[in-house]
Amino acid sequence: MASGREPRVAVVGATGTVGSQIADLIGEREFPCSELLLFASEAGSSDSVESAGRTLTVTRLNAPADLANCDIAFLAVPEVRALEIIEEAPGPVLIDLSATARMPSTVPMIAPGLVARDRVQDFKAHKVIAVPHPAAQVIATVIGALGIESGFVGATVLAGASAGGRERVSDLFNQTADLLNARLDIGEEQTQLAFNLFIPENGNALADAIGAQTTALAGGGPAVAVQFVQTPAFHGEAVAISVVSPMGEAHEWIARMRAAPGILFIEGDDPAGFVDAVGQEAVIVRMRQSGNGAVMWCVFDSARVAATTALWIAESLWFPFS
Repeated sequence: MASGREPRVAVVGATGTVGSQIADLIGEREFPCSELLLFASEAGSSDSVESAGRTLTVTRLNAPADLANCDIAFLAVPEVRALEIIEEAPGPVLIDLSATARMPSTVPMIAPGLVARDRVQDFKAHKVIAVPHPAAQVIATVIGALGIESGFVGATVLAGASAGGRERVSDLFNQTADLLNARLDIGEEQTQLAFNLFIPENGNALADAIGAQTTALAGGGPAVAVQFVQTPAFHGEAVAISVVSPMGEAHEWIARMRAAPGILFIEGDDPAGFVDAVGQEAVIVRMRQSGNGAVMWCVFDSARVAATTALWIAESLWFPFS
């Protein structure tokens, strides 16, 4: 797909949590594009976003055909809307971020560090490329870095409110304020978000999808079991990964984690919390080993990781050897 001209790029869902991050990264990384079109639903059509210090207008996407003149389109919208656009096949290569919550399919799902950059060209004929769930990407990256090819891996995903979009963040803020002022009133059909840890309604299905995506990204490997838990944090995400490690591999595993792309490995007693990962493209990892195995504590900004992966796909499609 590489050519002598700069691509025409569209971001659908540009006012959302991930879409706005993509627009920001396009400017921050100076991704060469001859035109950048930002779209949202009718409700967000009058909004604007920042990109490389510029304020860009976001307009309404009236129909998938509005994307016909683009070369690449990022779909940072809910699954139903993304699938409508994919079914219409308007023309550009569609980088689908709604796939993060789906089981793997025939649509290629790729991520940096797990697929070689020059291989991304092999997937362009599909016209749709899926972005994995950030937690699946993190688990697969750790498994790959440690060279685990068999056995069992357990992972607990702890997701902040931002994983559910801006509405979930707003709900958490309002509930927290109400609870602190002793006026919280939760209806029978509502779930308390503030000061609460729980498995959300779609938690088991999402955990299964993350596990299946991890296996697909890792090209097989160990059996993976995932639990998904909602936390009362506003932003950020974490994964606690438990593995069985043979004795004597401690130093080797530490060296591998230090060398792994996309991982910021820390040692000692330095804290690593959600707030440390906000705005980071790398995954912050701490490892604790014992006689029974090892536990990796991984914190990351899920929106930033997803946006970075999506833009890496676009860069690899259009500029594979840059």
